[in-house]
Amino acid sequence: MILYPIIILALLLILFFVIWRRAYILESEGKIKHSEQEEKTKPRHHISDWFHIGRSEFEPEAAVKEETEPNMLKAEDLFRKKQYISAERWYLEAIKKNPKDPKIYARLGTIYIEQKNFPDARDAFEEAIKLDDSVACRFFNLSYIYNSIGDARLAMENAKRASRLDPENVKYRHWMDKVKAGKI
Repeated sequence: MILYPIIILALLLILFFVIWRRAYILESEGKIKHSEQEEKTKPRHHISDWFHIGRSEFEPEAAVKEETEPNMLKAEDLFRKKQYISAERWYLEAIKKNPKDPKIYARLGTIYIEQKNFPDARDAFEEAIKLDDSVACRFFNLSYIYNSIGDARLAMENAKRASRLDPENVKYRHWMDKVKAGKI
């Protein structure tokens, strides 16, 4: 008697896994497109509301070497469509051709933040900063990461560096005040 519900539940779980896996494969191949209407109706309470992509980080043509351009353009397109799994793959290809481009590491860090993969996000942003430490939003994102993993000291240190690099940015000062007060 109880065997039938267990069999039905097991079949439903298998079916769910098969459908989920197929959707994952289609998204990673870039075959699933998210509609603009869907994006407009999404609630704005999203993890990306807290971290920041600076303007220089978001322009695909800026500082892109000739040999990585096709990979970067494809990666940027997928990134803007929020197809992070596919974008990650293209950014990793771009790194193989140009491992000294800090923008690629910053983008990977942003993808890892979206996925709540904070250890990889931290490593990616630290590499980007090692290659170019003049971009404030990288320190801001690193502060967010350290705050998320519970390291208040490093969160504060990076928030201060972001604020020093871009003292006019109110968002950075506001974030620094919240980290200092421990309100996050």
